[in-house]
Amino acid sequence: MQHSPFPSLPCFPCPHHSACCAYGTTLTGPEAAAIKVEQGPDTVYRTRWGEWRTRVAKGRCVFLSNNSCTIYNKPYYPAVCRGFPWLDAETGGPYEFDRTICPEFTQRPELVQINPFESASGGPHRPSTGRSIHRH
Repeated sequence: MQHSPFPSLPCFPCPHHSACCAYGTTLTGPEAAAIKVEQGPDTVYRTRWGEWRTRVAKGRCVFLSNNSCTIYNKPYYPAVCRGFPWLDAETGGPYEFDRTICPEFTQRPELVQINPFESASGGPHRPSTGRSIHRH
């Protein structure tokens, strides 16, 4: 789902084999509960830190099939996925993690400058290696 006024990305179909889906995604409690009911309890899990996430199988989120998200049009489609790569689901502000998980941002570096996350010091945020793991 694209959010205007941001530029269009080639997500459907994705020419990058849905690289952003490689790690699964973070879920809110209500999203996880709805997914467990509708898709089965084995499709999500809670990390040791208490964070809900979608499972990953064969290097991609379990909801990815034929390079397309099978829950994209569902009411429980994760907010993290809905906002990526422009909006942060938790804050509603600019996405603050590594957008280059999408190869389009490497091929079109000008995209990284759109809706940049500003750190508390006022400069662009550079995620550490620990936080660069895509929360999408």
